[in-house]
Amino acid sequence: MPNADIFIDYPYELFSYMREIHKPVFHNSNVFLRDLQYSIQDYFEDKEGKTIRDTVALQMAEEVSRAYERKGIFRKVNPQGYTLNYPELVASKTGNTRGGMQGELPDQMPPSKAAAPAPVAKSAAPAAAAKPAAAPTEAKPAAAPTATGAAPAGAKAPPPWLKK
Repeated sequence: MPNADIFIDYPYELFSYMREIHKPVFHNSNVFLRDLQYSIQDYFEDKEGKTIRDTVALQMAEEVSRAYERKGIFRKVNPQGYTLNYPELVASKTGNTRGGMQGELPDQMPPSKAAAPAPVAKSAAPAAAAKPAAAPTEAKPAAAPTATGAAPAGAKAPPPWLKK
């Protein structure tokens, strides 16, 4: 019978495999027990050539989820769902929610804001002197009046169906 110890000892092994088979797991994402079960079944079929039964895969998924919960990798949301707490799998800043699925490894991802150097503040006086004279700006349209008088600055005109 296959053993779940590899997943318990090396959680990145399971998560990277889940990403390979296009199950997007990343930091603070939802992971369901059924996702773990089918990913474990597929892992043993693909990587080790063994076919395991649904009941065995479910037992392994429950064992893995309990171990991850004890380690703090999972936070239980309901009996079948967890939130993944694994900062190494954070999604990239480009809006790609698949995180490292496109070849980014945790050590190759861009640094976080805390690790980035602080920007250097520039003096305002030299920048103002070097700036050419500004072109005249167009006048802003006046705000539409309301029933009580003038509209506040920046207010839009009411739609035609509200005019009296």
